[in-house]
Amino acid sequence: MIKRLLLSLFFISPLVFAQSGSRLIASGGITGFEGTAGGGITPWAFIGGYTSKEEISYSANVQYLSLSDYSLTTAGAGISLFDRVEISVQRQRLDISAGLTSNVFALLTEGAVTNANSATIEQDIVGAKVKLFGDGVFTQNSWVPQVAIGAQYKKNRDFDSSLSLPDGTVPLPEIGVPLLLGAKDDSGTDVYVSATKLWLGTPSGYNLLTNLTARYTKANVFGLLGFGAEENDNAKLEWEGSLALLISPTTAIGTEFRTQTNRLGGLAEEDTVVDAFIAYFPNKSISITAAYVDLGNLPLQESSSGFYLSVNGNF
Repeated sequence: MIKRLLLSLFFISPLVFAQSGSRLIASGGITGFEGTAGGGITPWAFIGGYTSKEEISYSANVQYLSLSDYSLTTAGAGISLFDRVEISVQRQRLDISAGLTSNVFALLTEGAVTNANSATIEQDIVGAKVKLFGDGVFTQNSWVPQVAIGAQYKKNRDFDSSLSLPDGTVPLPEIGVPLLLGAKDDSGTDVYVSATKLWLGTPSGYNLLTNLTARYTKANVFGLLGFGAEENDNAKLEWEGSLALLISPTTAIGTEFRTQTNRLGGLAEEDTVVDAFIAYFPNKSISITAAYVDLGNLPLQESSSGFYLSVNGNF
């Protein structure tokens, strides 16, 4: 699916390409780990890239998040149309250590199985975002933010992938990690609304960005652990936010948060995600972001924190 969508993105015949773009540097944010422009963990209302109302641009991105027993690698591409519409595709890969899967099996089997192989969970995301109203950059004589609505269709590719033991046996056929932990579905669609404002020349002398996002979702841990649960299958409203300070024309620092609903409980109790980041924009073609991320509770880990690196290119 991802290959077909990528080909569709890059063979669209545009009227005008944005060579370097017409908007302010850093105003498009970076590409987050779910493929949508904004911060690292939450979308903004700004359309990705630097296109004006007459331009089209493409983007590509790669991210890596390292935790003690997990690592997350993501990559994708997107297209921005006339500073109005953004379309993206993203592939995520979560690697889980053998030690952690062994502990999960030991708990679920009351000690009958104590040794398991490492596991991998992959997820595909197709996103779309549309600017509704407002100009969060150039309309400085009004407090009204730029507002956009978006959707992310997520498909977990390993919902029912069998987990194997070191001797090659499969104790639970066609039961992957999400299903093992109690998830109900292998796919779902997040719908969100973002409001973003860039305040130019604040009293401190710096440019300040504020963002608030409301997301309606059934995803467990962003969808990496499936969607919904047998006893709690309702979508919930979750909140996300960003605060960024442009300390120079090419550098921004800031923090983000993202709430999550605890549907699975037990081994997979969810918690609020927070990060602190620094983003460097040497030019309009590339951005590099580093962050410290705390994902809160993950299976068998009350606290999961690590470092995040993202590289984004605009064409």
